[in-house]
Amino acid sequence: MAGLMVFKSLADALRAGFQVYDRTPDGYLVRTKTQTGWAMALVCCK
Repeated sequence: MAGLMVFKSLADALRAGFQVYDRTPDGYLVRTKTQTGWAMALVCCK
């Protein structure tokens, strides 16, 4: 079972090919398109 990726900075997420999807109280929700659909991850900036 796959887990949820958590990045420590937005720059790290963008370098990994993710794009900003939404803002959260602690950072961002990011996503990237895969062969099977969207992969989601969190960016925790606080």
